[in-house]
Amino acid sequence: MTGTAFGDLPPEAYHDAPWTRLLPWLAPYTPATARELADLTPSPDWWITESPAVTTMTAEHETLCRHLANVFIVRHSTAAFGPSFPTVPRRLPLSTLANSTRVATAFQRLQVETVADLEPLTVKDLYDVRGTGHNTVEDAITALVSAAIVRSGELDEWEEPGDRRQPLGGAMQAQLPPAQLQLLEDLTQLAAWRHLRRRGDESLLKVVIEDGAPEEIQELALRLNSLTAADMAAVNGKSDPVLEFTAFLAELDERQVRILRERFLGRPPKKLADLASEFDVSRERVRQIETKVKDLLTARFHFGTAIGNLLASLRTEIQPIAALDRLVTLHPDLARDVPGVNVPLWLVLDRLDDYFEVTDGWAAAPDVAAAREQTRILLEEFATEHGLVDLATITAATSMPRSELLAWLNWCGYLLHNDQILTRTRSLNDHAASLLAATGEPLHIDDLWLQMGRDNSVRSLATQLADDERFVRTDRATWGLASWQLEEYTSIRQQIGLELAAAEGEVELTQLVDSITSRFDVSPSSVRAYAGNGDFEIVQGVVRRRESAAAPRKSPGDTRRLFKYEDDWWKFRVTVTRDHLRGSGFPVPSGVASLVGCVQGEFVELESDLGPQSIRWTGLQPSSGTIKRFLDRLEVREGQDIFLEFRPYGRFDISLQDPVNPEDHPLEQAVALTGCAEGILDLEDAQMALAVAADLPLYAEPRDILSAYRQRGDDDIVRLLEQAWTRHDQRMDQSPADPSDLEDGRDVRDSDGHSSDGVTEAEPADQHDQALSDEGSVAVPTGYRSVGWVRPHEAEAAVLAYQLHSDVPVHDGDKIAGWARYVDDGSSEASKFRASVMLARARSQGERIVCWIREHEAFSIIQAAAEERSVSVLDHDGVATGLVQYFQPGSDAAERYRSTTRLLRGRNGRTG
Repeated sequence: MTGTAFGDLPPEAYHDAPWTRLLPWLAPYTPATARELADLTPSPDWWITESPAVTTMTAEHETLCRHLANVFIVRHSTAAFGPSFPTVPRRLPLSTLANSTRVATAFQRLQVETVADLEPLTVKDLYDVRGTGHNTVEDAITALVSAAIVRSGELDEWEEPGDRRQPLGGAMQAQLPPAQLQLLEDLTQLAAWRHLRRRGDESLLKVVIEDGAPEEIQELALRLNSLTAADMAAVNGKSDPVLEFTAFLAELDERQVRILRERFLGRPPKKLADLASEFDVSRERVRQIETKVKDLLTARFHFGTAIGNLLASLRTEIQPIAALDRLVTLHPDLARDVPGVNVPLWLVLDRLDDYFEVTDGWAAAPDVAAAREQTRILLEEFATEHGLVDLATITAATSMPRSELLAWLNWCGYLLHNDQILTRTRSLNDHAASLLAATGEPLHIDDLWLQMGRDNSVRSLATQLADDERFVRTDRATWGLASWQLEEYTSIRQQIGLELAAAEGEVELTQLVDSITSRFDVSPSSVRAYAGNGDFEIVQGVVRRRESAAAPRKSPGDTRRLFKYEDDWWKFRVTVTRDHLRGSGFPVPSGVASLVGCVQGEFVELESDLGPQSIRWTGLQPSSGTIKRFLDRLEVREGQDIFLEFRPYGRFDISLQDPVNPEDHPLEQAVALTGCAEGILDLEDAQMALAVAADLPLYAEPRDILSAYRQRGDDDIVRLLEQAWTRHDQRMDQSPADPSDLEDGRDVRDSDGHSSDGVTEAEPADQHDQALSDEGSVAVPTGYRSVGWVRPHEAEAAVLAYQLHSDVPVHDGDKIAGWARYVDDGSSEASKFRASVMLARARSQGERIVCWIREHEAFSIIQAAAEERSVSVLDHDGVATGLVQYFQPGSDAAERYRSTTRLLRGRNGRTG
């Protein structure tokens, strides 16, 4: 057994007792429940029907023991060693089992000397030893398995382990404690690695000495800090990877070489059927030869060989992407042709190692698609609220040269403007916002359209910007970003923003109203309405911005795919790749690092049933240690989604995501994607679970939930939420016309004279200048139905009624001209009319109902009056559900109905 206390032995040296007697924990397994065991030997149930004496005749000793050790580590981490390995002699010194200095160091720190001392301990106890990782635990358990299956009589003089150990270098080293021997081995291996990475001049150690230490100690620290790889002789002489691979080819037979050349290295690979025909054998036989060649390659070119070392160096360079030209410059051997297969060495390594692949001149780990996704994640970490990433910042955060980084970003489809990377250009609005933010000043609409270079027309661009609160007009045809707080063209909202900026973010509502109404011809109610909506909120009489700009680094609640399950319990959804299954670490968002308290330059270890799990931020971005042992326990396959669970009290675990049932309600599907579906009984529970998962209040409104997931970038969940709540709106608007669809007491008909219950194609919203009909009424645009001529001051009262949850008088000068009557959301009236405010006008004979009006409709009326134009009515999800028509003061319609605004609703629940 290579590298362990026992070597390969003849059959008579092994126990002939059944496996389940030697290793009782194998008894529950069957070939169906332990596929990893069934594939080790030709006999699929060898651990049930055979003994070690029989099994080792067809299985290699070390491979067999290591596979069994990994099964025990993953599935029996809490089982005590004593009953698990009953045939290992209890007086056997552990120095005999210490197959490496790191295992000996672990035993020393546990203060155990014989197998008897190990009896009550478990795998978890080994993981808890300071400085002990998975490889050390695997070596220790492998040695126990090996000792359990070998007859104890074959261990010559095991009572005197000193005679069994080979000194690592002279009598003095043989007498050193294990920890010191391990230090020498580690330094030697580190020096060899630095030589391979061409960093032989870098210091191997960093020793810090206290101020005032003796001069001798200070000189000692100086010597240690100046020690480099160049000061230490390489373990092995420099070898040639091409010659090494050629020598390997010479050991293969003709069929193996052809399969290697035409299947592994072929461009494209030859089909199994074609090779089977040429060899005159079955396809299965060709597959068996192919598997054998794969096994030989894996076993032959491990770390320590020229090719294995070169592969290790390449893996370090490809993080996660590197230009092939740069790798060839760093390692010229990559460009050499390999005799016998007639392809360059880089292609051999590409096909040999699953860690990376070469595509279109890029070496990517594990492939280009994964590298592109990691690049997207890294850019998200530094992106501003408009999706900009400073090129200098991202260059410093990667190991790629600037020119190579630019080429890669261009290959991925990212745009660059003023040394700013534009990461959000998929939609027209996002592209415009990013370009304006990168320019840093307002642009004429024609210039903006030219720089964007899209197929949309200038008019379409202007329409989109007008309906998006991220943009403001700074002149008739010039646009900027609202976040710049520039003077907006005829906008109360911008005036409030400037007032807040001048007052350092907060201002008394009364002071704000007095300041704006003294300079502009607007009503106090209009100012109050704007101050309590959109970007602003009123808290105890003070106006402030509703939320601050997003930080480049994300908090847990703002992190994509990271969901809050309950207090101090979060779940991060990950799609499993070959990299995870192979045992590699992987990057995680900074929100995960923030969640576990890991700051840049440090690492955190979380507790788990399978030993410590590390989260590190010692490199360019946070990363997680290997999760392979968890995936093995759950038998996870590539492509499945899992949740990294960060539980209370620093506990860590992994769970599989339950399959999403496409027949379920979209809200239930969305909850399933968060991993927080437990205990969900109805759609109300689902909505609350979605709010909690995004770190929102339990009873958050749907629009706030949707906005949070959209801002986080959880597009899959956003689509489901939009589908769920869009359907809800459709169901509502498909109901019969509500009693509020009256126009001054008369039945309203469209321009064709039909009842507004019909559904026809809607006309463009800007076609609002309708002529008077023959009957003297204003025609209703096709596709709409009239709610009523609602006056702007009535809409202002309605908005205040919604904010105050109480009745608000409608003032017309010094007189009370009516009331905005508020009813509770749960009342029968609110349910019937789908609104909580009724507008009524005062008459000498009593009040007369104008209509039942919704909050977003009232706000749209105020906006139309303030901007003197017709505007679309958008619901809380941004869906157009109606139109507010604006008529100039003095026009026939405005004079006839004593209002400049008329509220229309889409007859099919939405417009367009």
